[in-house]
Amino acid sequence: MRFRPVLLLCLFALSSPAAAQTVPRIKARLLSIDGALMSVDAGDNKPMTIGLMPATKIVKQEKRALTDIKPGDYVGATFTVAKDGSRHAQEVHVLPDELRGSGEGVIAAGTNRFTVGGTVSALGPGTLTLQYHGSEGTDGAACTGRALPLPGGCQGSATIAIVAGVPVIGLVHGDKNLLVPGAVLAISILAGPDGHPVTPGLTVEGMAPPDAPKTPAANTAPATPAEKAPQH
Repeated sequence: MRFRPVLLLCLFALSSPAAAQTVPRIKARLLSIDGALMSVDAGDNKPMTIGLMPATKIVKQEKRALTDIKPGDYVGATFTVAKDGSRHAQEVHVLPDELRGSGEGVIAAGTNRFTVGGTVSALGPGTLTLQYHGSEGTDGAACTGRALPLPGGCQGSATIAIVAGVPVIGLVHGDKNLLVPGAVLAISILAGPDGHPVTPGLTVEGMAPPDAPKTPAANTAPATPAEKAPQH
């Protein structure tokens, strides 16, 4: 099993708007946990140790449907923009209420790839409209950036198309009981006070499939001739 390091928006891990744009996030398999230290494998066969902090947020993801979302929910989405300006979701996350406001606003997350966090104001057939507080531009669809302390910034609105097959994932509050060997984790990473990596927040995505058993090597040693039975 192999994982790729990724740089993604961590909607729930940080309270600082500036920091939320730069925190690296990796996907890894948990090998073991000892107190506040996790040993993980990010797919390079080199175990990495990451520390948990007292304030580390742990959530787990569960499958959802678009019909499970209702006005007032706090939602994060990754989307692309078509030539006509329409926005098309690649993934949608329904966040727990205690994380409302985390990562609010719109930022670029790659070439024609953006993330948005906001409150659901309307639902339509295959569409989702979010209201959010941004930092740049004018009110409406042109409002971008992470939310600034009020007053200030702009009030944004984003209508996003969600076609069949787009993952809709619910994030629910969890705890250290979810951190068992074999768990697949998406982990935000910061440098701790001693320079070693720590995580402000992680998502438990599920369990890794068991490694395939190794096929025993064939015995290529020459066969030993059978002894002749003694003749009487």
